[in-house]
Amino acid sequence: MAIPSTVTIGCKLPNGLILSLGAARHELAGTRASAVVGGYGLTPVPAEFWAAWSRAYADFPPLKNGLIFAQNTVEKATGQAREQATLRTGTEPLNPATPAPGITPV
Repeated sequence: MAIPSTVTIGCKLPNGLILSLGAARHELAGTRASAVVGGYGLTPVPAEFWAAWSRAYADFPPLKNGLIFAQNTVEKATGQAREQATLRTGTEPLNPATPAPGITPV
């Protein structure tokens, strides 16, 4: 099986994320992008860059917690984004009717 030249990165962070490694830099779309699937912005990134970046930042919490992921095809990334649509980031807007546990609206 051939190694793909690009991977599709899903990013559920509101403003996306800029991945930098050496002189290379790639900007990921986030939940505020124009095209979002399951709350994830999808961005193609060179596979070699992603492999190196994900090794270098393996302990980065959004990567470890599934808020950023990679798939070999757009179809697989779209499927994973839909499967993880209920994954919470902690940056979601508050519901004014139930703002937080123990807090009631006045």
